[in-house]
Amino acid sequence: MSRIGIAHMYFGHEFVADTDEYCNRISRAAAIGFDLISFAADIPFLSKSDQQRVLERAERENVKINYLGGLPPNGDLCSDSAEDRARGVAHLQRTAKKLAELQEGAELAGAITGVMRQGLAGREKQQCWDHCADSMREAMKVAEDVGVTFSIEVLNRFEHFLINTSDEASRFIDQVGSPNLKMLLDTYHMNIEEDSLSAAIVNGGDKLGLFHIGENNRRPPGYGHIPWDEVVAALKQIDYQGDTVMEPIVRPGGGVGNLLAIWRDLTDGEDLDEAARKGLEFYKAKLETA
Repeated sequence: MSRIGIAHMYFGHEFVADTDEYCNRISRAAAIGFDLISFAADIPFLSKSDQQRVLERAERENVKINYLGGLPPNGDLCSDSAEDRARGVAHLQRTAKKLAELQEGAELAGAITGVMRQGLAGREKQQCWDHCADSMREAMKVAEDVGVTFSIEVLNRFEHFLINTSDEASRFIDQVGSPNLKMLLDTYHMNIEEDSLSAAIVNGGDKLGLFHIGENNRRPPGYGHIPWDEVVAALKQIDYQGDTVMEPIVRPGGGVGNLLAIWRDLTDGEDLDEAARKGLEFYKAKLETA
């Protein structure tokens, strides 16, 4: 495997922050022992000077950056509205171009197949699926042209209805037919939806572009009941060489806590950095013995 990182939202309550805080979080992640950090996809839209500050801090700390994104409320790729779908495609294409300007081989992952918390509301899932696949195919033309990889996150049923399992993600990627489209599996979501975590990982195979780790309760690895031995054995079986991102969500409040339904403090009073360090050490130990 290459790098193990952490989602920057772990250190705050919002999906975005100011440039000073971004730089601070890069240094915190490096001090804990991570060599990658996932930021929101707003960084490509910052001023050139602010972008440069972030990139320089990452280079100094030897921390890679990848990006987590989503769709605007009026840009749902699953929508029956052609105008909404077009806005979603334009958003993804614009983001891909900006990411390519920012860094070579940039990656965007996350809830990019539909607006989170949207239900079917009487619509047919297959129609939503086809709308999304057609729209994603258009978005990927630009991503391919500029050398950006998208990884669609496999979400649990309470966060979105379209792609809940590794098998669904694999079928969706085949339908879109882009070499730059991958899947993002997350142990938190897998614990809810998959019959077998190992089978889901093996099914992902070379379509697995990014892997998120976190416990069943959204705490760092080692603070819950995810079967980590099974998980790392499956990753070893497929010879996974991609990046891994720890994504604990442990504090209520703000945009992050409210969207992801964190209604109580899950830190148990422990320092955030220390808990992340323990989680990282726990996971690395599992990898070493796999």
